[in-house]
Amino acid sequence: MVVQRPKGRDYCVIIMMKIERITKKDNRNVVIHFDNEEKLIINLEVFIKSGLKKGMGVSSDRFSFLIDENRRYYVKLYAIRLLARRPHSEQELRTKLFQKRYEKEMISDVIEELKEKELIDDYKFALIFTEEKMRTKLWGEKKVKGELIKKGISRELISQVIKEKFPEGNKLNDAVILAEKKMKTLSHQKLERRKLAERIYSYLSSRGYDYETSREAVEKVLGENFTE
Repeated sequence: MVVQRPKGRDYCVIIMMKIERITKKDNRNVVIHFDNEEKLIINLEVFIKSGLKKGMGVSSDRFSFLIDENRRYYVKLYAIRLLARRPHSEQELRTKLFQKRYEKEMISDVIEELKEKELIDDYKFALIFTEEKMRTKLWGEKKVKGELIKKGISRELISQVIKEKFPEGNKLNDAVILAEKKMKTLSHQKLERRKLAERIYSYLSSRGYDYETSREAVEKVLGENFTE
């Protein structure tokens, strides 16, 4: 069916396709059959939201829209599956969706929808990430900052999280625990005491501890002052 619709002083041609029947493809998808022998396979959820029924006319514009909505549904479905496994920052999720070769504009639309539903929240993500790394790996402030930057968290949010989780700076007790563990792993090398202190200090630095905290931890573990 061809319909002419006024568009300013001109007319634009709209091709209408009539739905002849709707069949079930599987548990997740339906097949829409049109009178011009076209077929459209879309997800059941997209179909229900569309309100399509047998005998209805579908314009070429709406046909294209349904295709986009169906693709968008699967972009969102994949994103939600990723979020169900673990929290993601916005940048992390965007990167993974892009790696699946989804359209950039569609990814942005899905990201915005998930942010509105609070399924993506960089502040909450940064808090959870920081708490987990402090608890399981005893990371220091610098290490946490560096990793949050890699995950695309804004410096403003990072500063907010650091103030909340490191109100008095790095935790000396955690640094001492790490220093003791490192000393045990190095014990078989029979290093000279100063060399051992340097190796432990370097390790603590790689875990995000500042100079003063690392120095104090090394002195507590080895019982000597190596700064002179």
